[in-house]
Amino acid sequence: WTWGAAGVVEFVPVHSHAGHFWAIRQLTANKGVKLSTINVANDWSKAFGGMTNGTGYTNDNDGNLVVAEDGLYMIYVNFVDNALIVEKAKVYGIGDAFGSWDAGKYPFTVADGKATIVTTAANNLRQYAAAPTGVTGVDWWQMEFNIFDGKIEYRAGGNDQAAVAVTAGQTVTLDFNAGTGSIK
Repeated sequence: WTWGAAGVVEFVPVHSHAGHFWAIRQLTANKGVKLSTINVANDWSKAFGGMTNGTGYTNDNDGNLVVAEDGLYMIYVNFVDNALIVEKAKVYGIGDAFGSWDAGKYPFTVADGKATIVTTAANNLRQYAAAPTGVTGVDWWQMEFNIFDGKIEYRAGGNDQAAVAVTAGQTVTLDFNAGTGSIK
């Protein structure tokens, strides 16, 4: 409950969508989560556990966001429409390292809080999180990220990220809670 403590997450802006933010985290069933619009030490005056238009979660007696089962979740905040969407995360590879530029075609496998995929060709690695169900107008590159020096770095509002070359048959592993990734 202290800013800067382990487990505090800064949400990623959705490229080209002002007021939209996202994060992927492994959540434990019935364990409360609070969100906040400010990052000031020990100031929880702007904390919330839901929004007017919310789906995929309930609230406990303390107003915390809770999910019904353990899993890797997308938490998507849309301040424009006062919406909070929580659903199982959908992470994908895209581009020549997987075989095509068709969005939604190369899903990562999720197990034990980590997401993995195997590349199928030598080329540059591209990966993204899919916007949750009901969110329209968000293209794959607007929620893109990659692995640099063992850390997941998000495109957020920036330009294309530097190329990350891979070879066919490499396993890409992402640990969103730790903020780390590997290519082996």
